[in-house]
Amino acid sequence: MVSVGDDSAMIDEMSIVDVFTKLIFDADSFLNDTEILILESLCDVECSLLNASRRDLSEYLRSMGVDEMISIVGMVKNVLDQQRSLLTVNKRPPRHIFRR
Repeated sequence: MVSVGDDSAMIDEMSIVDVFTKLIFDADSFLNDTEILILESLCDVECSLLNASRRDLSEYLRSMGVDEMISIVGMVKNVLDQQRSLLTVNKRPPRHIFRR
């Protein structure tokens, strides 16, 4: 799994699927920071899950068909990529447009 602190690393689709699978089979399992970030991104994609418990998230994921799961994984990946992109832009040194 990818570390959140690694600016050059991206969370791939298989990491997302692994977290979803982990949650489906054990809603009470320990989640690291990256896994929690993935679940938060799932809630960003599906607003109805915003205040859902982990058991509710587990049931939601368990009820999905393969095509739905593929779609939601892609949407979560896009959210994570956008967040990473924003963080990267914010870490760049400021440009001085009045420099000679």
